[in-house]
Amino acid sequence: MMRSFSNVLKRPSSQIEAAIWMFVSGILFTVHVALGKFLSEGYEPGLLAFFRSAISLVWVAPFVFSAPLAQFKTKFFGQIFVRSLFGTAGFLLAFYSYSAEFGIPLSQFNAISFSRSLFIVVLAAWLLKETVGPRRWIATAIGFVGVIVMVRPSADMELGSILALGSALCFGGAIILVKSLSKYHKPLVLLTYANLLSTILTLPVAIMQWELPHTAMDAGLITMMALSGVLAQTCYITGMSKGDASFLSTIDYLRLPMTATADWLIFQEFPGPLVWIGAAIIVVSTLYITIREARSARIPPAKPL
Repeated sequence: MMRSFSNVLKRPSSQIEAAIWMFVSGILFTVHVALGKFLSEGYEPGLLAFFRSAISLVWVAPFVFSAPLAQFKTKFFGQIFVRSLFGTAGFLLAFYSYSAEFGIPLSQFNAISFSRSLFIVVLAAWLLKETVGPRRWIATAIGFVGVIVMVRPSADMELGSILALGSALCFGGAIILVKSLSKYHKPLVLLTYANLLSTILTLPVAIMQWELPHTAMDAGLITMMALSGVLAQTCYITGMSKGDASFLSTIDYLRLPMTATADWLIFQEFPGPLVWIGAAIIVVSTLYITIREARSARIPPAKPL
């Protein structure tokens, strides 16, 4: 850990810029999930997920048309499609997990979402045959103890927690593929494919749940929800491209108090002590895994399917 922070001191301006991007990403992410939860009181989560993808696609369209067409040619469409399946399933489950129907507090969802780093270790070892040392396995096991503390497995456990855990698993799979594909494609290309395919994949759900925004205010909030999501993703990608992952992961964890504040101010909810204890265990274990990952950078580039 000391080595990673010594790297921060060697390149202070770059790291500060990266930290600002990550901080802004956290704020935008909090706006995104808070609006998603608020809107779910009047709209189905699946429909909101479609609006999120479709509006995001419209947002990136001008950048796509101004970029060289050759950038979007790929030999890796199979991996891109699978990545979109993971990503779409991830945010569909996320929308449902903190919705008004199944709703867990946003801070609880956010804490569970950090377990994606634990799933990345397991999936990388299983799917990519990555060699995982005993220290990372121990840290992963400890992290899953934190998950168990939070979700409290039992016959009457919250469905929202199960959905949030499924979302983390799916996002873990998506991140593995993004890391691999980013060696061959720029972020704009991956973002465009992700939003295009997610729009197509969520369209059947949207058709079954279809309704237009009830008021002009709702239309504005839905647009703001979608744009805050895609801008949070853009800021996150930009920040990670400019700084050390092991340093920036500590900034990313600020999303936890941000969403807890939104819970308290907007929804009058506050997670219990077990959520905070479990979150602390997950944060410590995933921070250790992130530092080890940054040192080794083992995930190999993609190969065409």
